Amino acid sequence: MTTKTLISLRLAKLAWLALIVLTLIWDGYFSPLNTGRWLLVIKLLPLCLPLRGILQGKRYTYQYSSMLILAYFCEGIMRLFDIHVISRLFAATEIMLCLVFFATCLYYIKHSKQHIN
Repeated sequence: MTTKTLISLRLAKLAWLALIVLTLIWDGYFSPLNTGRWLLVIKLLPLCLPLRGILQGKRYTYQYSSMLILAYFCEGIMRLFDIHVISRLFAATEIMLCLVFFATCLYYIKHSKQHIN
């Protein structure tokens, strides 16, 4: 694997883990939607299920996670229009993390496939 591919893999892992931490802080501590803990569980479950494959660098996991991350991107866009400033900052951070993961994930998938062939 090339250095750029390894860097993209590490950035994708970091963005995924940061999205988990952001979700814990945002919906666990600040809870802007006041829905209790069930929203936290619903949001964390899809992030935690592919975590093992993401940390191991499995291409298949990155392939379906690149589509899964789009749901979090849409949520960030919708919550970007919230009244509270702190919620808008969290939403902007979520959007940025989703974009970083998506871009680095696609780069990793493309170049790891070329490395195999």
